[in-house]
Amino acid sequence: MIINEVVEPTAKKASWIGSLYYLSLFIGAGSYMPFLFVYFSEMGLNGKQIGLLAILSPSLMMLLSMPIATLADRHRLRVRITQLANLGVCIVIFLLQFPKSFTGIVVLMLISAIFNSSSSIAESLVARMAQRHSLNYGTMRLWGSLGYALSALAFGVVWQRLGFDYLFVVASLLFVPLIWFSGRLEEGVSAQQQEAKSVFSLLRDRGLLLLTLATFLSGISNSMAMTFSGIYAKGLGGGNFLVGLMIAAAAFAELPAMFYNERVASYLKSPHTIVLSYALMVLGYLGYIFTPTPNLIPLFSVIKGLGYGLWITQTIRMVTHRTPEHWGATAQSLVTVSIFGLAPLVANPLGGWINDAFGTRAVFWLGVGSLALAAAIIVTAVKYKHIE
Repeated sequence: MIINEVVEPTAKKASWIGSLYYLSLFIGAGSYMPFLFVYFSEMGLNGKQIGLLAILSPSLMMLLSMPIATLADRHRLRVRITQLANLGVCIVIFLLQFPKSFTGIVVLMLISAIFNSSSSIAESLVARMAQRHSLNYGTMRLWGSLGYALSALAFGVVWQRLGFDYLFVVASLLFVPLIWFSGRLEEGVSAQQQEAKSVFSLLRDRGLLLLTLATFLSGISNSMAMTFSGIYAKGLGGGNFLVGLMIAAAAFAELPAMFYNERVASYLKSPHTIVLSYALMVLGYLGYIFTPTPNLIPLFSVIKGLGYGLWITQTIRMVTHRTPEHWGATAQSLVTVSIFGLAPLVANPLGGWINDAFGTRAVFWLGVGSLALAAAIIVTAVKYKHIE
C-alpha cells in the first residue's frame, strides 16, 4: 500500500526510520544479490550473456538517475518515487524465478535496473533527515552494512543447503518492509516551494564537480575491488570460505568507520577525512598486492572496509551540506552515477583487460593510482578553496 501522507517524525523517530530503511534494504539485497549471477550461471547462461546482464544496471543508472531525481525534486515526489521504485524491485525479484530464456531474464533485469535508477533519492532523503534533526548519518547508514554482511553470510549457508528454489520468493518477501519504511521518510521541500535557483546551478559549483570527479575515480577502484578481489584470493590459493570471509570482514569494518565518521570529520574536517579514507583503501590494496599468503587478505579487507565506511558517508554528507535542499536528490544522483553508473562501466572492462594482460595484481595497482589521483583532486580543491 502506497502511503499518501507522510507524518514528519521527531529526531528519535527519524533516526529509527533511517536506520530501519537501510537495514531492510540491505538485508533484502544480501539475500539475493551475491548469488544472482551464480543462479544465472547454473541456469546455463554463458559469460557474454552474464556480462550483458551485469552492465544493465550501471547503464540505466547513467541514463535515468539524474532525470528521475530532478523530477522528484521539482515536484516534491521523492518519497512517492522511492516507495514505488522499491515496490517495483520487490515485484521484479519475485518474477525472476519464472523466465527460463535469456530474453525473459533481460526484460526483467532491465525493468529492475529502471527501478534501481532512483536509489539516489532515498540516499538524499535519509541524509537530509540527518541534517535536519542534527543526527549522525553514519549511525543510520551502518545498519545497511551490518544487514548486508549478516544476510549474505546467513543466506550463503541457506542457499548452499537448499539450492536456489526459494531464493526469489524469500528475497521479495524481505523487501516488503522496505516499502513501508520508504513511505515514512521525510519529503522535504520542492524546488517549486522556494525561490530556487536553476538545477544548472549545481553544475556551476566547482567544488561539487571536483568532488564528483574524485568520487568517480575512487569508484573505479571500488568497482574493480568488488569484481576482482575474490578472483585474486582464489588465484592465490584461497577457497570459497576465504572469499566469503573477505567480503564479511570488509563489511563489518565499515561499521565503526560509519559510527565515528562525524567525530573524525569534526577533528580533521570533511575533505581531509575523505583523503584519509582514500589512504586507508590504498593501504588495503597494497596489502593485497604484497601479501605472501591468501590468509592475510581478510586483514587487508578490514583496512579497506574502514576506508570505504569513511568514504561513502563523508561523500554523501558533503554533497548534502553544500547543496540546497530543493535539489537534494539531483545533487545526490551525481554521486550515485559516479560510483554505481560510470565507474563500473569504465572499471570492469578496463580491469578485465588488465587482468588478462598483466595479472590481477596490476588491477589493484590501477586502483591505487585512481585513488591517488582522487586524493590529489580533493587536496587541490581545498587549496583553492573550492571545497572547505
